[in-house]
Amino acid sequence: MAGGAWWRDAVLYQVYPRSFADSGGDGVGDLRGVLERLDHLEWLGVDAVWLSPFYPSPQADFGYDISDYESVAPEHGTLADFDELVEQAHRRGIRVVLDLVMNHTSDEHPWFTASRSGRDDPKRDWYLWADPAPGGGPPNNWLSAFERCGPAWTLDEATGQYYLHSFTPGQPDLNWRNDEVRDAMRAVWRFWLERGADGFRVDVAHRLLKDPLLRDNDVEVASARRHVSHPSVRQRNIDLPEVHDVLRDLRSVLDEHGAFALGEVPISDDARLAAYFGGDGMQTAFHVAFWEQPWDAAAFRRCVEGLARAARPDALATYALATHDIPRTAERYGAGSGEDAGIGAARARVAAVLALTLRGVPCVYYGEEIGMGHAVLPPGGEHDVDGRDGQRAPMSWTADGGFTTGTPWLPHARDVAEVNVAAQRGDPRSLLALYRSLIALRKESKALREGTQRLLDAPEGVFAYLREAGPERVLVALNLTGELVRFAVPGGAAGVVALSSDPDRPAGSFSPDPLLLGALEGRVVRVGQP
Repeated sequence: MAGGAWWRDAVLYQVYPRSFADSGGDGVGDLRGVLERLDHLEWLGVDAVWLSPFYPSPQADFGYDISDYESVAPEHGTLADFDELVEQAHRRGIRVVLDLVMNHTSDEHPWFTASRSGRDDPKRDWYLWADPAPGGGPPNNWLSAFERCGPAWTLDEATGQYYLHSFTPGQPDLNWRNDEVRDAMRAVWRFWLERGADGFRVDVAHRLLKDPLLRDNDVEVASARRHVSHPSVRQRNIDLPEVHDVLRDLRSVLDEHGAFALGEVPISDDARLAAYFGGDGMQTAFHVAFWEQPWDAAAFRRCVEGLARAARPDALATYALATHDIPRTAERYGAGSGEDAGIGAARARVAAVLALTLRGVPCVYYGEEIGMGHAVLPPGGEHDVDGRDGQRAPMSWTADGGFTTGTPWLPHARDVAEVNVAAQRGDPRSLLALYRSLIALRKESKALREGTQRLLDAPEGVFAYLREAGPERVLVALNLTGELVRFAVPGGAAGVVALSSDPDRPAGSFSPDPLLLGALEGRVVRVGQP
């Protein structure tokens, strides 16, 4: 497929391969399963599919501990399956984006096996090794991102040194200050790009470089397992300025292939996050703070406005409501008691309008288009070290799952009997129909694809913004409250309601004052049109 800035107009769709579709009946999703479900993605209208890791892995972190970068895990298929998937996706106009995990490998990767074999091994310096502290114990006070894993160091008794792991002990960190490591990883980039991959989602892009002296983190940030914003203290194992040299190198290779990079950069400071995308770095990055917001219009506004002020004028952040790491929208915004109980489905509809109309690149996690809930695991049935099993439930294709003919590796979502693709596919009132309509509207509207964005003053509980491109003006008004709200359209212009999140509020013309927003309703309005 042709290169260029295709990603700027794209709607991405994340597939977690273990949980999307199983073609072989062993209970684990695979690449042929994805291939067999491409018609769903084409019908939905997405432009690119991001595949979470399918590489060989001991599964210490469910695919994010890679033991071979240039192969496919047997449970997920073969390289021939990958090639066919790319070919069939491209025929449908769907790009294929791969997860690029280059901060660490598996401890079973041949590189690390060699590295730990002895202090004199040529690959010893491919990873970060250090002697114990003078009084014994880990070399410094750095912590694993996973609380259950404690310090970010594990002692290798055979060689008497500790190795660094930002996540589980099964994920030793590579030493990106070693030129041989950079050369080896550059070969990995080219391997997949030359097989037809259209880009990468870059896992924990902010962690690739660490303090070369391995100094302690200052006391103000020493207890933080992930990035924290501090006015005067920078963590020494996260977000070092030199990491941008690696990302510029990646960008230069991507540009040769017309491919792109989407960064996972969990940084809470807008200015620091903005440095990672646009310009000569990665083309885009997730706005991580977006999916951390409470159900509050003012909070969403501050979140969107803050990064927009910090980012380059032409830069686009990527907006997602959920991922394999983040609880699903209907669950996250449907929990609680009293008036908040049981309203996750309605909030998920408003959230869909938000994510697919903001200025940025939208990314839909599999199952979000139907409002899937979480799996409920039996006691002792947990798999994931960080408690993320719930949002990784197998895709709900039918009332009995439709994911596999065998026993699924995780239980289905608790609501699979009612919330599934088959039940929603022919229902024009369904969330699936809303997602399809939103994606089609985005493709048709230049203002939504590439227009400017101006946040508007609005009543309490309403988040509103205007998207403009040439003469086209599109107003998005989102009522996050449980009450009817009257919203004065800027300039008092009449218009046409192109779409509402409420299936009982049909599209059509409206008079200028006021625009009535129902409880938990999002509207997309073409302003200034009869």
